[in-house]
Amino acid sequence: MIDENEAIKAKRRDCLVEELGDYGEIAEFDDLLFKLQVENEYKAFQHRFRGIFAAMAFRAIAYVDRTAVQPIIPESIRTVVKTELTCDTDDSVHAHLRCFNLYQASKCFGMKHEHVLVQYIDEMLQMAKYAFDNQPSHERKTWSMPQYIYGDNQSKPVAGSTHKVDYTIHFNHMLKTTFDTIHILVEAKSESSSTISDANFGQISDYAHSLWSCQPTRLFVPVILIHGVQLSLFIFTRDKWYRINLGMIAYTVKQPDVDAIKSISLTFNCLLYLLILLPQKSGHFCDVTRRIWGEYEFVHRRDSVDQYKDSVLVDVNISKDPTDSSINIHSSNRIERTINPRGPIAHMFRTEKNGRNFILKLAWTPVKQLPESAVYDALKAANIPNIPLIIDSGIIIENSFGYRVEYLLIEDCGVPLVEYLQTQMLLGISKQSDIAASAMFQAVECIYSAWNAGILHRDITADSVVVKGDQVRIIDWGYTKLVKDGPVDVDALATKWLFNKDNATGDEGSSAPIIGTPLYTSIPVLVGATQRSIADDVESVLYVTIDALYKQHANPPIDGMVGVKFSCSKSLALMRGGCLSDVDFYRQSFGVPYSSERFTWLTDTFRDYLFIRNGEYIGSKLSTQSRFERTVEIQQLERILEQIKERIQSEARSQNAPSNTSRALGNIPDRNAPPATKHTLEKASSLALPVETPGAGTSATKRSRKATADKNTEPPRRSKRIQEKKKHRTIKK
Repeated sequence: MIDENEAIKAKRRDCLVEELGDYGEIAEFDDLLFKLQVENEYKAFQHRFRGIFAAMAFRAIAYVDRTAVQPIIPESIRTVVKTELTCDTDDSVHAHLRCFNLYQASKCFGMKHEHVLVQYIDEMLQMAKYAFDNQPSHERKTWSMPQYIYGDNQSKPVAGSTHKVDYTIHFNHMLKTTFDTIHILVEAKSESSSTISDANFGQISDYAHSLWSCQPTRLFVPVILIHGVQLSLFIFTRDKWYRINLGMIAYTVKQPDVDAIKSISLTFNCLLYLLILLPQKSGHFCDVTRRIWGEYEFVHRRDSVDQYKDSVLVDVNISKDPTDSSINIHSSNRIERTINPRGPIAHMFRTEKNGRNFILKLAWTPVKQLPESAVYDALKAANIPNIPLIIDSGIIIENSFGYRVEYLLIEDCGVPLVEYLQTQMLLGISKQSDIAASAMFQAVECIYSAWNAGILHRDITADSVVVKGDQVRIIDWGYTKLVKDGPVDVDALATKWLFNKDNATGDEGSSAPIIGTPLYTSIPVLVGATQRSIADDVESVLYVTIDALYKQHANPPIDGMVGVKFSCSKSLALMRGGCLSDVDFYRQSFGVPYSSERFTWLTDTFRDYLFIRNGEYIGSKLSTQSRFERTVEIQQLERILEQIKERIQSEARSQNAPSNTSRALGNIPDRNAPPATKHTLEKASSLALPVETPGAGTSATKRSRKATADKNTEPPRRSKRIQEKKKHRTIKK
């Protein structure tokens, strides 16, 4: 029987194969050198040290029948190789061979399968390190191989993970050789096939994904796969993966010829050049040779035009000791977020400076998208409510394999709505649903104001709606599009933040739709629609708030909860289109069998705004026809928001409450307050949403008038039709 953990791991790797498999490309080593802009440096390295690599080829093993044997190389062949590959007298093949022979004899001979390949690669790298330790001091400065240490993890997982990576390469200045300090991963397989199986690809993809998840400085992840005598380099970027065949590392026969020796010499040339590259050229955006956790300093460069002005471009340094401007980054203060195997990601950390709490966000976004920092600039200029305060921001990397890396230092905006509601459990589900209703209003007001300013969020998820105190903030504007011909000064924004304005303002249908978390994505986008509007963002807010309330039920209902079940995007769209057609039971389909009157009214109102046109329900058409266009009805949305604000302000005046309660969650006790009393429960309901007609010509008024506030222990209301059916069945029985 397969262990449960192994079964979970196998399933995860199958998913990675499915998700990443079609986004690969076969590349040459020269292509990688060009991408890294190191072609000239490589040529100089290759010319200067080719004697070492020829000597390594003479020490290579023969891998016959998956067993290591000692090759037989006649002296005549040795003479030819030495003559052709010797660079100069002080870099002769003979001198390096003598150095290697003094080092140690190989332990590989007689070993079999993957074990011999791991032992062999370790011996060759250790020999190379030994050889260059014995180079003159000026040569050692040129070649940085000795800064690495190696780990054989075939029999036990790498510290800090569950992965048994065959061989790992770490910087030797790291305090610990844990998974999050790995620089390059090496996996060995005994078969020599040129085709990589799905199982092997899933395994190395799993390793790469884990490194993306735990290392916040990554630009790409290099994984070396030894398959038989072949050596392949995989480069996992945010956009795609590349496979580069580096060549043979062992002979296939006991008596190799000159070409085989040259081939192995070139393979080690390529492999070891990767190890002399600085971290900034080999997969990181800053120097991590000494540490990956510590005090990060983000230093703005000077503007190329105005030397007295800071540029948006930023250099990053990591030190051990804190300074006035440094920000501590460590795995212990990381905010847990899903790191997808491909596409945009963000690492987020809680940090403190001068007694104030902040969030540091490191974001990887396609260069074809707007920088999130630019979006916050536009939001601030338009005075949009309910957005976070940005302390500082900048671009670390303009373009690495089609992605930029930027950083943002943001005020601490609290926690996601679902977590905030959990801190209010003592108030009961009815009062929690009041809070959720107010949060829904604030979120919609924010995205409505942004839409009027020509800014569309496009990626509202559970993590995007956060609460601190009694204020909601909408964060994560990384997928934003600017409305074409809108009020934003796109030219000035593009000049400052170094992006192509055509990508920021292009027609929504000109690019493939971006689906964030499917459970919060609008029905049209789930079925493939590319034309978006504020209605899609409002629909996402509706799902986020209902989902947050659903998770507060002590024993959430299971039967009939098809609204929150996900198998694929199109099936989820069809289920939701059906659920939302039943005005009496759609909340139960989403796991909320009962809620307060104000939550019921507000969700009904926004449901009607989204899915009722000219008195007809259009959810079925939206879920089956990707080209069916839903009208925006912006004036209807404006009337809904205005009536909500008028009602809240009216009640605030009647209770002598502050006039700014239109954006407050209500007088809800703080999460650190003592247990609720009768007085606090009564006070908590001070924010009353209107139950009169929303002025939108919908059916919400009729339903709201007959609704009654539900108690925590009350079952969901049943329609008269259902009750009559039950009565009929009883009589018949």
